[in-house]
Amino acid sequence: MLPVMDAPPPAPAKYSLLVVDDEEGPRHSIRMVFRNDYNVQVVDSGDKAIAFARQHPVHVAILDIRMTGASGIDVLKALKQIDGKIEVIMLTAYETLDTARQALRLGACDYLSKPFDVSTIRESVARALHLRKIADSLSNSSERLRELINRLDDVALREKVARTTNEIYAGVLHDINNPLTVISGFVQMLDHRLRDLSVLNGEALDKVRNNIATIGRQVDTCAAIASRYLRFVRNQEFPGTHLPLGQVLQDLEALLEKHPATHGRHLVIHPLSSGVTAAIDSTDLLQILLNLTINGLQSTSLTQTVQIITEVRNAPLPLPILPENEVTMGENSFANIPPLLSITIADQGSGMSNETLRRIFDPYFTTKAENGTGLGLAIVARLVQANRGFIHVKTKLGQGTEFAVYLPIKT
Repeated sequence: MLPVMDAPPPAPAKYSLLVVDDEEGPRHSIRMVFRNDYNVQVVDSGDKAIAFARQHPVHVAILDIRMTGASGIDVLKALKQIDGKIEVIMLTAYETLDTARQALRLGACDYLSKPFDVSTIRESVARALHLRKIADSLSNSSERLRELINRLDDVALREKVARTTNEIYAGVLHDINNPLTVISGFVQMLDHRLRDLSVLNGEALDKVRNNIATIGRQVDTCAAIASRYLRFVRNQEFPGTHLPLGQVLQDLEALLEKHPATHGRHLVIHPLSSGVTAAIDSTDLLQILLNLTINGLQSTSLTQTVQIITEVRNAPLPLPILPENEVTMGENSFANIPPLLSITIADQGSGMSNETLRRIFDPYFTTKAENGTGLGLAIVARLVQANRGFIHVKTKLGQGTEFAVYLPIKT
């Protein structure tokens, strides 16, 4: 049995050399010199050279300057338009300095006079091919670099989408957690009240009805939160529902009545004497106040009083406000045009260090090691800025923290 012989590797493809001259002698001579080293194509006019280059790859071209029809300069221009990497050598029997300068200015790599010797034209073509290889290498490197950049951009985009999606999911879960906690508390209370009752009437019936109404409002709040995030994902504008501040504060108080954060703490709300409506969706405002109030209530394990103070300001805020123990959020988007609604949530907790203060609005930053998500204040910042509001935070270690939220008033 005869041994199987490995097939020889394919011979490397030859580079293409285009020779353009309306004289047969130079065309034939150049073809004979390079026929073993290049795929040589010879044509007798500029028009034929241009037509060939449009249909076939050309690496190096040798052009006679003076030809019938299109001149060598015209062909040089056309070849560079077809493929700027074609290296062109100009030939002429009537050398002038102006013609040489024009050819080199248009991109020719060399300029030879007729008659030429073999070694000179070989050296010239070798230099031209070397330049072409460099251009191809640079082009390939540039293309690979562009491809790499596009891949990196694609990866970065996917990571950004994944991050945004995760933040949306986390935001929904965080925001809905508060009303769900209230719902759970009221359901447990209803279960306790109804467990030993066979007949429901009078005061007991009224309390159950009120509790069920509260549960219904919190279910509506959950639906509103879900709708808000859905609009965000779909990039949809929505006018929202605007309720008077007094009603939002009543809903807040009802929400926190059965919230675990209020156990052992006191909440005091100072409402406005007159009816005012903030220019913000009521569900968004409720979420802002819930997050800030719960943060305040949980700022210490000791008994404390958290106050919510409301005020209408008839003058612009004196910005900027940047003492060492204070921080602000929303300066760039804030519509500092009076009248402005001011809502301050003040606690008597442990306060914050300057390092913590600088990071409080960063997503996922939390000082609650066990059950903190680090999303509450990030959500507050996003909602306030989306509604052209402003946040001013003051804190003192051992004395507490104040979050002041400023919002435009609906007129």
